[in-house]
Amino acid sequence: MKRYLPVLILPLLGPCLPAQIVQDDFNDGNDAGWERYSPLASFGAPVAFSFPEGNRYRVQAPASPNPGAFGPTRGGSHRPNVVYEAFRVEADLIDWDNDIGQDIGLLGSLGSVGLATTNGYAFSYDTSGEGLFISSVTGEAADTLGSDTITLVPGRGYRLVFQGFFAPEDFYGQLVGEVFALDDLETPLAVVFGTDFTYPSGTCGVFTSTTSDSGTTDATFDNYFSSPDTDVDRDGMADQWEVDNLGDIFWYDDEDFDEDGQTNLEEFLGGSDPADPNSLSGSLAIGPLEVGVANGELTVRFSAQAGYSYDLESSSDLQGWSPAAGAALIRDNGAGTFVLPVVGQEQLYLRVVGSRE
Repeated sequence: MKRYLPVLILPLLGPCLPAQIVQDDFNDGNDAGWERYSPLASFGAPVAFSFPEGNRYRVQAPASPNPGAFGPTRGGSHRPNVVYEAFRVEADLIDWDNDIGQDIGLLGSLGSVGLATTNGYAFSYDTSGEGLFISSVTGEAADTLGSDTITLVPGRGYRLVFQGFFAPEDFYGQLVGEVFALDDLETPLAVVFGTDFTYPSGTCGVFTSTTSDSGTTDATFDNYFSSPDTDVDRDGMADQWEVDNLGDIFWYDDEDFDEDGQTNLEEFLGGSDPADPNSLSGSLAIGPLEVGVANGELTVRFSAQAGYSYDLESSSDLQGWSPAAGAALIRDNGAGTFVLPVVGQEQLYLRVVGSRE
C-alpha cells in the first residue's frame, strides 16, 4: 500500500508548462505575445516600451497632454489571448523612478481594454503614498478594496504577486496581493486582501500610472508569470480543490472536514478525499524535511523507515502525479535523500511516496 509523505511545494523551473501558464523573462529582447496599452498615443503622448540590458521590460509614459480631457498618463501591457477565470500573476519590479509619483503593479481579470473602458483589478505600489493597494477598476477608474503601508527601497528588487478567485454564483470573490524581497521569496513583506466579484474573468498584465495630473511614469519589470492555479486564502490548499471537495474556500488547513482524524491540508497533500472518512492519505513518521538547492541539484532529506521503498513524484498542477525524472535515492542509516537535477525547470510540485515492501 502506498502512503504519501507531506508534499514538498517548490517553485522549480520546468520545461513543460501547461497551456494556460504564461512566462516571459524578456531575454529575447521583445514583448511578442503582449498587447501594449498606450491610451494617449493618438493625442501625442505614446508610451515607450524598451528592453534594458536586452532582458527586462521598461514602461515609460510621458505627461498627459490634457489631464482634464484624457486623464493623467498611464500605460502597460497585457496578454490578450490568455483568459483566466481565476488568476495568479506575478512579476519582478526591478527598477523604478522613485522621484516621481506613480502606481506600479499588476492587473488581473482585465476586460474591455481601451481608453476609458478598461475593467478589472489592480495590485499596485504607490511611490508617493508609500503603500500597496488592491483596486477594482471600472472604465479605468480605480476604487480601493484593500491597502497596506510599506516602503520599497530603490535599488532593491521585489516580486509582486496578485491572485484572484471568484464564485459569482455564491456571491464572493477573493483577491490577495503580496510583495516579496527577491532574496526571500518565502516570506512576504506585506499582504493585502480584497473582496469583490464584479469581474470574474479576463486577462493579466503589468501597468504604470502617474499619481499627479502632470506626472510621468517609469518602471522596469522582469520574470512575468501567470497561471490559473490560486490559493487566495494562503492556507496551502488550491482554491479549486477546496471548492470541488469542500464546497468553498472558507475552510482552514488544520480543520478536519470529514472528521477522519486527518486535517484538510493532510488530505490535500496526500491526495485523499477530504469529504470521505474512509479515504485516508496515510502518514509516515518522517521527521522534518531538509531541503537544499545547490549546483543545479535539489536534495530532499527525510527519515526512511525500514520495510518501505520510496519514490519522488512531481506534478505541475497538484492533480496529476508522475515519477520525477532523474531523481536518485540514497539511503544511509535510517535517512533517505533524493537528488534531483533542476537546471532549466520551472513550476513543479514534489512529494515523496512510500510503499510497503
